[in-house]
Formats: sequence, C-alpha cells, structure tokens
Amino acid sequence: MNVKVRSKITLSLIIIAVLLSIVLAISNVPMAQTTPQIPAYNIVGSADLSNPGSANYWNQIPWINISLTANIPMAPTSGLTHYLLVKAAWNGTWIFILEKWYAPEPAFNAWSAALAGVYPYASGPGVNDIIELTPGTTYTLESNYTNYVSTINGKEETGRLVFNFSGILLPAPNNTQISVLQNGTILYYGSLRGIEDLLYNDGMFYGYYTNSSWYYPDRTAIMWYVANNVPTKDDMNLGGEQPGEVFDGFTFKYAGGSLAQQGGAANIWMWLSGATWNNATYDPAFKANIWENLTFLNSTNIPYTDPGNHGFAVPLYTNNTNLYEVDTGGIWYTPVRSSGLNGSLFFIWTGAKYQDGYWYVEFARPLAVPPDYEPFMPNITAGKVYYVAFAVWQGRLGETLFDKSITSNFLTLELLTTAPTTTSLPPVTNTTTSSLVTSTLTSVSTATSTEYPSVSSATIYVTVIGVVIALVALVVLYAVFRR
Repeated sequence: MNVKVRSKITLSLIIIAVLLSIVLAISNVPMAQTTPQIPAYNIVGSADLSNPGSANYWNQIPWINISLTANIPMAPTSGLTHYLLVKAAWNGTWIFILEKWYAPEPAFNAWSAALAGVYPYASGPGVNDIIELTPGTTYTLESNYTNYVSTINGKEETGRLVFNFSGILLPAPNNTQISVLQNGTILYYGSLRGIEDLLYNDGMFYGYYTNSSWYYPDRTAIMWYVANNVPTKDDMNLGGEQPGEVFDGFTFKYAGGSLAQQGGAANIWMWLSGATWNNATYDPAFKANIWENLTFLNSTNIPYTDPGNHGFAVPLYTNNTNLYEVDTGGIWYTPVRSSGLNGSLFFIWTGAKYQDGYWYVEFARPLAVPPDYEPFMPNITAGKVYYVAFAVWQGRLGETLFDKSITSNFLTLELLTTAPTTTSLPPVTNTTTSSLVTSTLTSVSTATSTEYPSVSSATIYVTVIGVVIALVALVVLYAVFRR
C-alpha cells in the first residue's frame, strides 16, 4: 500500500472519528437512552387502587427490573431489597406507577414515628426509633459533666455518656438514653439527624434495632428530579436539622436529607405502610381514623381531611439546603412554604396490597399540578424526559429513615403516545401458598385518551442528527478519494 493511499485511509478514519464525536456532542443523549428506561404507555381506563395492578392494561405492560443498592454500605440493615419491579402508564389526565418488591416479613401495624409523635394515643412498634450501635462499641459515664443527665437501662444518672469504638471517642449529647443488652449490644433511643451523622462517620451506626415486637413501617418512594440540570447521582446528605447547625459542639455542613447533586432539586412521593396505606386493619393511622378526625387535624394546624379517605403518598421536596414537606402541616418535615399548600398532602393517591410475599403499591397522580404546588412538584407532559429514582425500606428488618435500598443513579421516564402491546408475564416466585392483604375500595375517575403510534422524542432527535452527519461523511469521503 503506497503512502498516498495510507494517508487517505488515515484521514478518512480521523474524519469519521470527528463526525462521531460531533454526533454525541450535539445530541447529548447517550445511545442507551434513545428510549426511556421506564416507558409510561398511553392507556384507556383508570386505576383500581383497591386492588393495585388489577386493571387490564397492566397485563399488557412488561415489568422493568430495577437494581437497588445500599445507601449506607457499612450498615447491615441497608440495601436489603435487591431489586424493584416497575410499570408505568397514563390516560391523558393521570399518571399511574405500579411497583412490586419482595418483602419476606411485612411490617404490619408499625407506626410512622413522625406521625406517632403528634398523635398522643400512638403505641406499639415504630413509635420511636432505636439505633443499634456497632458490636464492640463500649461506653463510659463521665461524672464531671454535672450539667448533663444520661439514662442507662432506665436509670437516670448525672454525667455525660462517651462512646468508644476501636479507640474513636464520641461524646453523647445531653439527655441521651441507652440500654445495654445481655450480649453487650448498646441501643440508642431516638434518632436525631445529627446523631445519625455522628454515629455513622465514627463507624458506630449498625442500623436500626428490631425484634419480634419492635420494628418500623415498610416504605417506598419515587424521586422526581425537578431542577434544570441533568442529575449525575442519586444521593442525599447526612447532616443536621439545617446546614451549619451547631449540635452539642459539632457543626454540620449539610442538612440531613438535602440533595447532594449540585444545583439539584427533587419532588419525592413517599408511601408508608404505617401512615398512608388505607388499611384499617394493619395501618395504625387509618385504624385510628386520623385522617378523618377533624379535631385531631385541627390540633396540628391542618385545616382539611383526606377526601374519600383514600391511600396517599406524602409529597416531599429536597434541594441543596434541606428536605421539606410539601404541605403546611409539617408532620414529617418542615413545610416548604407557610401557606398555599393545604391539601397537597393527599394530592398523590396510592393503593397497596401484600400478596404472596410481595408488596404491590400503585401511585396515581394528576399530570397537571395547581400553581401553588408547581415549584415543588413536576407538571408531567408527553414528549418530555423525566429523571426518576426509587427507594424501598424493609421496616421489619431494620430499614427506616435514611437507612434504605436505592437506585444508584437516576433513570429516565417518558410518557409515550403508544399503547402497550406486550403481554406481561409475572416473575416466577418460590411461594406456594396464596395470601392477600389489600386496601379499602378506592378508584380514580376514568379518562379517555386517543391512541396513535409514535416514538420517543430522543429517538427522533438522535436519528435525524445521525442521518445528517452520515450524509456529510459520505460527501467528505467521496471528495477525499476522488482526488
């Protein structure tokens, strides 16, 4: 091969490489994301939240298998759910998201600690959080701290508790309460955000303590990214109640629950088996009729009740500053705004059932949100790509609060204008007996939509760019070899 031919080949390869770089730079869409990772199919019908997943259209939509991982690798109670199955659909006015995950020990009758904290009659599992310290952690009581009071095994003593793990010393705050089991395990009562951060960073956080009669509610959450930039990680900070908080001599840079993604913000839909599952047998909040008890609700400055007494998801909002509740009640977190959000607590409907070892939770929300909600919740429209993340908590096994199983990155979700055509086969399980625990009757009003074929906007965009660049490449190569 002569030098001239080799030069032309080399030049051609360089031109092709440059053109491919241009394609990727212009499109700014990875090849794997030309179609959404979670497609929401266009359907005719509505949700049957009394029996999640029972609507006929769900049989035509395949499950998306999403891998989950521990958000706290050091804690043995984190990352207990290895995968989550998801489907999505929309009917022109509502979006429906169906989840399914394996839960060998469902957390029936466990309170959400935050809700129990404002309901004076709450009792039983979950009313308080108990942290289990890492095996090998010891303590001393420093009696020279005469202005400190500590409670050890139910006995109040003067002095400050100091924990020791492998030579790392952590002084405890005033009014700390612990108990010591026969095997030496230390249980820490209460779970302030700052304490979680301090124990975790010193290697002393071993998870949340459970036994046969003490555990926490099961949960699942969907995070919708609402900032203008593209998220690169699904991560929330550990820290104090607010950024810069000085807690018992320690200063926290971040607020616990704030979004780690720089410039990020997200709306979270949080379902809890012990607060928002409309099951009067196994959800203690609905058993106590909290959400229809006007006297109780007024006592917490919430001037409304749950319309229809349906299941719901708590709407939360997180940014780089803090984690908030999109509601003026502020039961779980500080309200993001002091007015204009009444009723948003019940804006996202849910239905849930536990069957054959699996939780099924179905979310239903109007596509459009009221103007007051809009800064904190996304308006969902066809043709736009949304970034979503998922989390699951197994409360009976010790996952609660910031200790959970999460997606390691955000996934893309898009409303498709195509109807589902694939028959969805249920995953094989090792369960031989059938059992069902479900919600009370709830339905979402029917909306009719028009079905017409389409492909995602990302696919069209990348395809057009690719065709144009390919034509340019052919012209350039022709000019090179024609000389």
